Amino acid sequence: MLYPWQKNDYQKLASSFLRGNFHALLIYGGIRCGTNTLMDELLQFMLCHQRNGLDACGSCPSCRLYQEHNHPDLYILAADETEERKTLQIKVNQIREVTEFVYRSSHLSGTKVVYLPRLQELNISSANALLKILEEPPVDCIFILQAEDIARVMPTIKSRCLKYSVTRPTYEQAVAVLDSSADIDFWLRYYDGEPLFEIPFTVEQKKLLIETLQTPSISNIFTLTKELDPKKIGMAKLLEFFIKWQSDLMQVACACSPSYFVDSNQALQQLARRLNKDKLYALQDDSIFLLEWHNHPLNHKLQLENLLLKYQQIYV
Repeated sequence: MLYPWQKNDYQKLASSFLRGNFHALLIYGGIRCGTNTLMDELLQFMLCHQRNGLDACGSCPSCRLYQEHNHPDLYILAADETEERKTLQIKVNQIREVTEFVYRSSHLSGTKVVYLPRLQELNISSANALLKILEEPPVDCIFILQAEDIARVMPTIKSRCLKYSVTRPTYEQAVAVLDSSADIDFWLRYYDGEPLFEIPFTVEQKKLLIETLQTPSISNIFTLTKELDPKKIGMAKLLEFFIKWQSDLMQVACACSPSYFVDSNQALQQLARRLNKDKLYALQDDSIFLLEWHNHPLNHKLQLENLLLKYQQIYV
């Protein structure tokens, strides 16, 4: 079922599909706004053989196959984990399989759909291979591409697609779908107003993280890494928290207000007075690099301790 803020998006996209306005659609933004729910409704509508206005009938053979996750005219392109970097990538041989699919006849004499839910997982070779298909689109085949950040999508792929930015919920709509919590405003800011998130830390864990970042003593750093084992908590969650704190610290140092840690504004002001900005820039680069490698079997506890010790040294 669609969320309230998605109904207008769905109507626009379904109407555009019926008018034949696109052979490739690029949906972007709103990773925690329920975009997968929107795509689920739209894909079933596209494949339905007995549409009722802008709704799928839900009962024709095509709809039943879709609901059973066994539709022969739907190809969902998922990433494979690479052994070299332990990251998810869509490889060029997978695009070759897509090519075979799109040039085959439809099993149900209808539209064929290729759905790529994480466009950012294309590597250079697979992106170029996909581009060749988009440049000469096959008849009766629709490509649905989904990206978190459109800025990271190849310009040549963007130019072959109808681009659509999903609607973000209002504050009232976001709060309405969340369980009541004392931290609800903090986590909504933390996730940029996108409400469909799982709170990554307990109240005590969040408090320990903020206290350590406000007072990065050796004792606090090693207490943190002992209490919050990256292997159990998740290295990516800890790094995201740390990177957002760094972002707020830089904003305060540049005479701006913090975006995420509003309640820590006074502590950030005090830290910003002692800040070496060049060292913070270098630390941000290290943090982002480590986040990209968080799936690699590194010693995460050691890496986190090293990063926090570098953080301690950005103050003079």
